[in-house]
Amino acid sequence: MLFAEGYARALLVFHVLIALALVAVSTHLCIWLRGYPRGKYTRLRAVRRFGMISASLFVLTFLIGNIIYPVYKVRVRMEYLGSGGALLRDYEQREKEKLRLRDQYDALRAAHNNRDIPDKPSKPKLSAQTLSNLPMRGAKIARWFDIKEHVAALGLIMSLACMMILLVWDPKKHGGAISSVVFTMAVFAAASAWFGALVGIVVSSYRSIGGL
Repeated sequence: MLFAEGYARALLVFHVLIALALVAVSTHLCIWLRGYPRGKYTRLRAVRRFGMISASLFVLTFLIGNIIYPVYKVRVRMEYLGSGGALLRDYEQREKEKLRLRDQYDALRAAHNNRDIPDKPSKPKLSAQTLSNLPMRGAKIARWFDIKEHVAALGLIMSLACMMILLVWDPKKHGGAISSVVFTMAVFAAASAWFGALVGIVVSSYRSIGGL
């Protein structure tokens, strides 16, 4: 068994909740910092508080994501998205099941209307183009997830750096020379949180942590 595989589903739910909170807090921080590049230094205490909360949530999200990453790496990336055979078998099975349910529905309609029930079940039509594209689509989805991980790491660094600057920097005393830099760091951290959340949702819409 992989590390934390037995708790992977519960950790994934917790990971999603923390990520949603991170997106909300980091976006709120950007909104409150938007006037700083123009010299409007308002709500400094609140900005510092949100900077600390945002960085803390980023660290927690990143840690939980790395705990369940081995499960994703093996059960999703290697065994499913990275396996052309698994994707093809899954697609073929889904097509067969879809046609079976449709034939069952047609048979029930025919029986209800006192018509002849179709004798031969439909067979799935699997085009060569679809079958050849499936492995490439799976690999593309997996690459997007890898990009998300790198962007999230950069966002974590930016969030921590932004928090440390906000804790020691008082623009009214030290001047606003770095106001634009601080705002840019906060925007990058928030954008990486949004990007990570969206890519995570897209990948999970195909498969999240494996089987039942």
